[in-house]
Amino acid sequence: MVERVDSDGSGLRLEMTGVCKRFGATVALDDVGIEVAAGRVLALVGENGAGKSTLMKVLSGAIKPDAGQMRLDGEPYRPANPLEARRAGVAMIYQELSLTPHLSVEENIMLGMEPATLGVIHRKEVRRRAIEAISRFDNPELTPDARVGRLSVGSQQLVEIARALAIGCRVLVLDEPASSLTQQ
Repeated sequence: MVERVDSDGSGLRLEMTGVCKRFGATVALDDVGIEVAAGRVLALVGENGAGKSTLMKVLSGAIKPDAGQMRLDGEPYRPANPLEARRAGVAMIYQELSLTPHLSVEENIMLGMEPATLGVIHRKEVRRRAIEAISRFDNPELTPDARVGRLSVGSQQLVEIARALAIGCRVLVLDEPASSLTQQ
Protein backbone atom coordinates (compact mmCIF):
# COMPACT_ATOMS: atom_id res chain seq x y z
CA MET A 1 0.00 0.00 0.00
CA VAL A 2 1.25 3.49 -0.83
CA GLU A 3 0.80 5.93 2.02
CA ARG A 4 -0.73 9.22 0.99
CA VAL A 5 0.77 12.25 2.63
CA ASP A 6 -0.23 15.81 3.36
CA SER A 7 1.74 18.72 1.87
CA ASP A 8 3.98 18.85 4.96
CA GLY A 9 4.85 15.15 4.63
CA SER A 10 2.65 13.86 7.45
CA GLY A 11 0.45 10.84 6.80
CA LEU A 12 -3.31 11.03 6.52
CA ARG A 13 -5.02 10.33 9.81
CA LEU A 14 -8.49 10.10 8.30
CA GLU A 15 -9.79 9.53 4.79
CA MET A 16 -13.43 9.27 3.77
CA THR A 17 -14.25 8.65 0.10
CA GLY A 18 -17.48 8.21 -1.83
CA VAL A 19 -19.64 8.45 1.29
CA CYS A 20 -23.36 8.38 0.53
CA LYS A 21 -26.35 8.41 2.86
CA ARG A 22 -30.06 8.63 2.12
CA PHE A 23 -32.98 8.93 4.47
CA GLY A 24 -35.87 7.74 2.32
CA ALA A 25 -36.10 10.10 -0.66
CA THR A 26 -33.76 12.65 0.99
CA VAL A 27 -30.13 12.51 -0.11
CA ALA A 28 -28.09 13.66 2.89
CA LEU A 29 -24.64 12.76 1.51
CA ASP A 30 -23.80 12.19 -2.14
CA ASP A 31 -20.27 10.96 -2.93
CA VAL A 32 -18.62 12.96 -0.14
CA GLY A 33 -14.90 12.78 0.52
CA ILE A 34 -12.63 14.31 3.13
CA GLU A 35 -8.98 13.94 4.10
CA VAL A 36 -7.40 15.03 7.36
CA ALA A 37 -3.69 14.79 8.09
CA ALA A 38 -2.41 13.88 11.54
CA GLY A 39 -2.00 16.91 13.77
CA ARG A 40 -4.28 19.11 11.66
CA VAL A 41 -7.39 21.04 12.58
CA LEU A 42 -10.14 21.11 9.98
CA ALA A 43 -13.36 23.12 10.04
CA LEU A 44 -16.30 21.78 8.09
CA VAL A 45 -18.56 24.71 7.21
CA GLY A 46 -21.88 24.81 5.37
CA GLU A 47 -25.53 25.71 5.49
CA ASN A 48 -28.04 23.95 7.71
CA GLY A 49 -29.01 20.73 6.00
CA ALA A 50 -25.76 20.48 4.03
CA GLY A 51 -24.87 17.13 5.63
CA LYS A 52 -22.11 18.16 8.05
CA SER A 53 -23.61 16.44 11.09
CA THR A 54 -24.62 13.40 9.04
CA LEU A 55 -21.04 12.98 7.82
CA MET A 56 -19.73 13.22 11.39
CA LYS A 57 -22.32 10.70 12.58
CA VAL A 58 -21.08 8.30 9.91
CA LEU A 59 -17.51 8.87 11.10
CA SER A 60 -18.48 8.31 14.74
CA GLY A 61 -20.45 5.12 14.06
CA ALA A 62 -23.80 6.66 15.02
CA ILE A 63 -25.25 5.97 11.56
CA LYS A 64 -24.24 3.60 8.78
CA PRO A 65 -23.35 4.95 5.34
CA ASP A 66 -25.12 3.53 2.30
CA ALA A 67 -21.85 3.59 0.36
CA GLY A 68 -18.28 4.77 0.66
CA GLN A 69 -15.07 3.91 2.44
CA MET A 70 -13.23 5.22 5.47
CA ARG A 71 -9.63 4.76 6.50
CA LEU A 72 -8.05 5.61 9.83
CA ASP A 73 -4.26 5.81 9.80
CA GLY A 74 -4.30 3.99 6.47
CA GLU A 75 -6.36 1.05 7.74
CA PRO A 76 -9.98 0.31 6.77
CA TYR A 77 -12.36 1.77 9.34
CA ARG A 78 -16.09 1.04 9.59
CA PRO A 79 -17.37 1.26 13.16
CA ALA A 80 -20.52 -0.68 14.00
CA ASN A 81 -21.46 1.83 16.71
CA PRO A 82 -20.11 4.83 18.65
CA LEU A 83 -18.44 2.65 21.30
CA GLU A 84 -16.48 0.82 18.59
CA ALA A 85 -15.49 4.19 17.09
CA ARG A 86 -14.25 5.44 20.49
CA ARG A 87 -12.24 2.25 20.97
CA ALA A 88 -10.67 2.87 17.55
CA GLY A 89 -9.74 6.39 18.63
CA VAL A 90 -12.55 8.50 17.12
CA ALA A 91 -14.33 10.69 19.68
CA MET A 92 -17.40 12.78 18.92
CA ILE A 93 -18.52 15.64 21.13
CA TYR A 94 -22.05 16.74 20.28
CA GLN A 95 -23.71 20.11 20.90
CA GLU A 96 -25.69 18.51 23.70
CA LEU A 97 -23.07 17.47 26.23
CA SER A 98 -23.26 13.89 27.50
CA LEU A 99 -21.97 14.37 31.02
CA THR A 100 -23.42 13.14 34.30
CA PRO A 101 -23.84 16.32 36.39
CA HIS A 102 -23.88 14.68 39.84
CA LEU A 103 -20.55 12.91 39.24
CA SER A 104 -17.09 14.44 39.60
CA VAL A 105 -14.83 15.53 36.76
CA GLU A 106 -12.69 12.45 37.38
CA GLU A 107 -15.68 10.08 37.29
CA ASN A 108 -17.07 11.67 34.11
CA ILE A 109 -13.73 11.46 32.31
CA MET A 110 -13.39 7.74 32.89
CA LEU A 111 -17.10 6.76 32.93
CA GLY A 112 -17.55 3.50 31.06
CA MET A 113 -13.80 3.15 30.42
CA GLU A 114 -12.62 2.55 33.99
CA PRO A 115 -9.54 0.34 34.30
CA ALA A 116 -10.57 -2.66 36.39
CA THR A 117 -9.64 -6.21 37.27
CA LEU A 118 -12.41 -8.71 38.02
CA GLY A 119 -14.86 -5.85 38.46
CA VAL A 120 -12.68 -3.90 40.91
CA ILE A 121 -11.97 -0.39 39.63
CA HIS A 122 -8.37 0.79 39.94
CA ARG A 123 -9.12 4.14 41.58
CA LYS A 124 -5.51 5.38 41.57
CA GLU A 125 -5.28 4.73 37.82
CA VAL A 126 -8.62 6.46 37.23
CA ARG A 127 -7.36 9.52 39.12
CA ARG A 128 -3.98 9.48 37.35
CA ARG A 129 -5.59 9.40 33.91
CA ALA A 130 -8.09 12.12 34.81
CA ILE A 131 -5.37 14.41 36.19
CA GLU A 132 -3.22 13.81 33.13
CA ALA A 133 -6.15 14.69 30.83
CA ILE A 134 -7.21 17.88 32.65
CA SER A 135 -3.62 19.07 33.11
CA ARG A 136 -3.61 19.96 29.39
CA PHE A 137 -6.01 22.83 30.12
CA ASP A 138 -5.24 25.99 32.03
CA ASN A 139 -8.58 26.05 33.83
CA PRO A 140 -8.71 26.34 37.64
CA GLU A 141 -12.33 25.03 37.62
CA LEU A 142 -11.13 21.65 36.40
CA THR A 143 -10.14 19.61 39.42
CA PRO A 144 -10.67 15.86 39.70
CA ASP A 145 -13.17 16.21 42.57
CA ALA A 146 -15.25 19.10 41.16
CA ARG A 147 -18.91 18.22 40.50
CA VAL A 148 -19.55 18.59 36.78
CA GLY A 149 -23.02 20.10 37.30
CA ARG A 150 -21.42 23.06 39.10
CA LEU A 151 -19.01 23.87 36.25
CA SER A 152 -19.56 26.49 33.56
CA VAL A 153 -20.66 25.20 30.17
CA GLY A 154 -17.20 25.98 28.75
CA SER A 155 -15.55 23.92 31.49
CA GLN A 156 -18.02 21.10 30.91
CA GLN A 157 -16.98 21.04 27.25
CA LEU A 158 -13.36 20.75 28.40
CA VAL A 159 -14.37 17.73 30.51
CA GLU A 160 -15.79 16.14 27.35
CA ILE A 161 -12.52 16.86 25.53
CA ALA A 162 -10.51 15.52 28.48
CA ARG A 163 -12.59 12.32 28.31
CA ALA A 164 -11.64 11.92 24.65
CA LEU A 165 -7.97 12.56 25.41
CA ALA A 166 -7.98 10.11 28.33
CA ILE A 167 -9.03 7.26 26.05
CA GLY A 168 -6.33 8.14 23.53
CA CYS A 169 -8.45 9.58 20.75
CA ARG A 170 -6.75 10.03 17.39
CA VAL A 171 -9.61 11.96 15.78
CA LEU A 172 -11.64 14.44 17.83
CA VAL A 173 -14.84 15.80 16.28
CA LEU A 174 -16.61 18.79 17.84
CA ASP A 175 -20.15 19.35 16.53
CA GLU A 176 -20.80 23.11 16.71
CA PRO A 177 -18.63 23.57 19.82
CA ALA A 178 -19.41 27.28 20.26
CA SER A 179 -23.20 26.97 20.08
CA SER A 180 -23.71 26.50 23.83
CA LEU A 181 -21.08 28.99 25.02
CA THR A 182 -22.00 32.34 26.47
CA GLN A 183 -20.34 35.57 25.34
CA GLN A 184 -18.07 35.41 28.40
